[in-house]
Amino acid sequence: MQTPNPDSLSLASVGPVPLTADQLLRSQETTLARLVATGMIADSRSGLVISSNIAMLGALIATTSGTAFLKSGPWVWLLVAITVASCIASIAMAALAAFPRPGTRPGSLVFFGSIADMPRDDYFERLRTVPQAEFARDLADQCHRVAVLAALKFRWVRRAMVAMMVAAVPWLVCLEVAGWLRLPA
Repeated sequence: MQTPNPDSLSLASVGPVPLTADQLLRSQETTLARLVATGMIADSRSGLVISSNIAMLGALIATTSGTAFLKSGPWVWLLVAITVASCIASIAMAALAAFPRPGTRPGSLVFFGSIADMPRDDYFERLRTVPQAEFARDLADQCHRVAVLAALKFRWVRRAMVAMMVAAVPWLVCLEVAGWLRLPA
């Protein structure tokens, strides 16, 4: 078995040598796929936040429907109002995270909206004749746009999760009060 030569390892390592055009395109394609997957994670979290808030509101409505609860005092209604406002705010923020904002990229060979706007034969011809540097720029532009959108989605999801946590405390207190009121005296 041959021991690797330290000089041959340094040539194969990452260094100040710029990427080749093929390496750059593969790297950007991988980056774009990873960024799209990241956006999908934010979308799934926003769906979880929306459904959790709807469940909390449903349980709150079911809990507050008893006449004893309705007469329990203004502090309980304040907790109900805080819960409802926080849940609605959380749902709105999660919806903002899930709402698509693709923008426009006229003439792009990477962006789905631009591709769909082109006649099929024009698209195939443009793909066949596009210079590699122009395609790499288009791909880099798409990577940047998707990264901006993923960051925006996660910002809204994070806010939605905070609002849901704010709603959880008064919600739990309301459920506890309703439980006390249902116990026989």
